[in-house]
Amino acid sequence: MDTKNTFLDSYKKKADEEKQMMQDGAAAAGGEETSPAYETKSGFAKPKRPEKKVTGLPADAPAKKTAAIIAGVVVLALIVVVMVLLLNRGIEMIDLTGWTENDAQLWARNNGILLQPEQEFNDEVEAGRVVTQSIPAGTRIKKGDFVKLIISAGHDLSVTLPIPDFLSMTKSQIDAWAAENFMTKVRITTEFSDTVETGKVIRYEINDNTVVNEVRRDSPVYIIISKGPEDPEAAMVEIPNFKIMSIAECHAFADENGLLLVVEEEYDDFAPAGSILSQSIKAEQEVPAGTEIALVVSKGKMITIPDFSDLPREMAASAAAELGIPVSITERYSSHSAGSFISQSLKAGSVYEPGQILELKYSIDNRITLPSFVGQTRDALEAWAKELNKNGAAIGIKVTSTRSNSPSGTILTQSKANTLIGISSTISITVSSGKIVYVPDFVAPAGSGYEAAITREKAIAICEELNIVPVFVEESKSGRLPGEIWSQSISAGKEIKEGTTITLKYNPANVQVTIPDFTNLTQSEILAKNYHKSFDIKYVEGEYKEGFEGKVYHQSLTAGTKAASGSEITLTLGLTQTADPLDPGTGEGDAP
Repeated sequence: MDTKNTFLDSYKKKADEEKQMMQDGAAAAGGEETSPAYETKSGFAKPKRPEKKVTGLPADAPAKKTAAIIAGVVVLALIVVVMVLLLNRGIEMIDLTGWTENDAQLWARNNGILLQPEQEFNDEVEAGRVVTQSIPAGTRIKKGDFVKLIISAGHDLSVTLPIPDFLSMTKSQIDAWAAENFMTKVRITTEFSDTVETGKVIRYEINDNTVVNEVRRDSPVYIIISKGPEDPEAAMVEIPNFKIMSIAECHAFADENGLLLVVEEEYDDFAPAGSILSQSIKAEQEVPAGTEIALVVSKGKMITIPDFSDLPREMAASAAAELGIPVSITERYSSHSAGSFISQSLKAGSVYEPGQILELKYSIDNRITLPSFVGQTRDALEAWAKELNKNGAAIGIKVTSTRSNSPSGTILTQSKANTLIGISSTISITVSSGKIVYVPDFVAPAGSGYEAAITREKAIAICEELNIVPVFVEESKSGRLPGEIWSQSISAGKEIKEGTTITLKYNPANVQVTIPDFTNLTQSEILAKNYHKSFDIKYVEGEYKEGFEGKVYHQSLTAGTKAASGSEITLTLGLTQTADPLDPGTGEGDAP
């Protein structure tokens, strides 16, 4: 019988009856709850429910949370301050004076500086070059700052000058005056004169109705200088129609007939370049030899350099070709995105001069794909960065060295790999400085034989195995064997890196010794005769030979010959009588 279950069933039945009686009483009283007809009290007291407490956080959690928030705010503020300082550190202004405006703009774009160019006439600085700058070189400025540049507009041709007394001047004086005052249209010709001395000015003409006492720098001034009286016996030359001749043919005709040819060039929208536009003396007119003739030659249509920044790269070459401008397109890394226009060597709006080559620069990109160089050498990474830097990048490399088992110079870690980086990024790498080796003891105790002494040949083999570099110094030392190492520059047992150089001193090894006959000698007899101080002796166990038990019956070097002291010699010893000649490896059995 299950007593436990019987008790529970009885208890549940009693509780159900009491509950029903309470419900019936409440119904009889009009819905008011009444006490049961009877009440069984027990000694059980219902325990008080304990107050709930938050156990997830310690009592001082709010204070700790506040401190953490404050610390986070402080760290964030420090980061912001550092970033502001870095951004405001700016760059150092350089001296742009003498630069072309195009080169100055390229530098400014690459460094985030905004230029404000203004043109001023200047007789000292070539047109298109920087005369002055508003911020001196060496001053630190922030990216986005404005720098005002004064660009030379060349000579001011509107400047007026007093008309000199040409009639009292020579040709050389007129040339000097024109050059000194930047006159652009002074033309000197010659003609015969019976009254004016050779080399003197006959007259001058200024083709400008506004000129009174002064001329502008671009006023046309024609000066005629006397060639002296005409020689009546001088040959006369009939002037051809130069307009139908090439410039080369014109020069050839002038040379053959003793004429002086002066050639001027000017642009013409219709006449091809090189064609003759006009001649100072009409065709079919006869003039004496020595007469000067001025020809005006077409430079072709004036070509204005377009602004290539407005053109897609794909159209740049064809646009230049249509204008007849030779073009060279190059690429370099810059702050611009891939394919963007950077600069042009000839200023937009300027007049193209024959022979000029227009260089257009476009951006390769402002980012670079950095592969992983881990496992490769530092030289490989530096060569990669050098090639990029030649094309406008500014990749830096920060190196930290550490000891490792990898060969010296091997890259162990790399801060960035297989990702895109900016063209001015710095790559941090850890490079192996080689593994640590312990310096062996190259010096044997004084008085040792060749079995313990380290010779130069042995030292070379040891150094090759440890990857250290020996430097041998031959120096005599008493008490040491020929060829023996008796001094080392780094003490034995010291830690060094692979590739370290160690200096080893050794006795001269030019001693010759006669090889003795070792036959019938035991090891102890050979040692007693100090042969180990003349030879590096190696013993090997041979086969059983009667009468040669434990004795030498063969030697690798022939007795009576000469060899260098310290030479290695191998001596073969016969097996002892305890060995079985039929099975020398077992040591068992009797000889027959």
